[in-house]
Amino acid sequence: MTKPASAFRRWRPWLLSLAITGSLFAYLLSQIDPSQIVTTARGMTPSFLLAFLTLLLTGVIARALRFWVLLARAAPLRLLSSIVMARNLFVDLLPARLGELSYVYLLTKRTGRPVEDGFASLMLALAFDVVALSPLLLLAVLVVAGDETLAGPGFAVAAIGVGILAYAGARLAGPIGLRVAVWLGTDDPTRWRGRATALIRKTALALADAWTRRIGLPVLAISVVVRLAKFGSYYFLVLAIMDPLGYSVSELGFFPIFLGVVSVELAAALPIHGIAGFGTFEAAWAISFTQLGFSPEDAIISGILVHAVSQVVEYSLGTCALLYLMRPTAEITQHDAKP
Repeated sequence: MTKPASAFRRWRPWLLSLAITGSLFAYLLSQIDPSQIVTTARGMTPSFLLAFLTLLLTGVIARALRFWVLLARAAPLRLLSSIVMARNLFVDLLPARLGELSYVYLLTKRTGRPVEDGFASLMLALAFDVVALSPLLLLAVLVVAGDETLAGPGFAVAAIGVGILAYAGARLAGPIGLRVAVWLGTDDPTRWRGRATALIRKTALALADAWTRRIGLPVLAISVVVRLAKFGSYYFLVLAIMDPLGYSVSELGFFPIFLGVVSVELAAALPIHGIAGFGTFEAAWAISFTQLGFSPEDAIISGILVHAVSQVVEYSLGTCALLYLMRPTAEITQHDAKP
């Protein structure tokens, strides 16, 4: 029989996440009239919701296209689109961006690509996400903060620095990986150290191979589309929600909302997480958007609805994608081989 102490340790992370979600939601709901959430949800503007869905799907296709380029077109684009939708589901469910690893698992299982190709393409995609985010973040800081405070120039320099570091990391990851493999100095497949060495070496070689194909500019261009689609979809979702609350399009600038969403994304990368991000997302959203000039009530209502709507869409697409990916491999390969 399982001892109570060991059972508690096994369930402790889930209980902690549940406690975080429950306590944060209890506090947020105590600050508003919960009936306003239902009223606002019923009044969401359909045209803005359609724009949100369109940009969200554009982002899925752009991510799949980027992986297709990074993998040297060695995996079917339609299959990569399904993997991206499933990856989005797991990223939303798991803390600290651990869901990103689902891409590597699904890629190797459903396309037959080596694990090192999965890790290399994922590392480059994440690095170029940061590189593409840097100029957008710089522009947003200059537009929103300007020169009125010292924080504006400081954040601008930080945005440029983060982009440069991300690009340098992407370029140096291969050589550094090879040095680490040499330092570990064993390829014995019966030992974990040997298996780790082999994986690091193969991933480093895959990274070097990607750079020899001169993927920098096309991947960066696609990454900019990925980021614009992501933040654009959030922008239109916020418009759909805030429109019935009396906000006009002119009052809801793209860049303030962009900065708020970036803040929420940073919070989502933390290891402390509510169940599927619920609670922590809404709290980070309320804090960020209150600082951007929204009333506390509107910040809380918009955060709850943005998360709920986006999660319903992401979970629906991700579940459908998983059901497709769970089909027999031969059937998937035959289907995706069709022109």
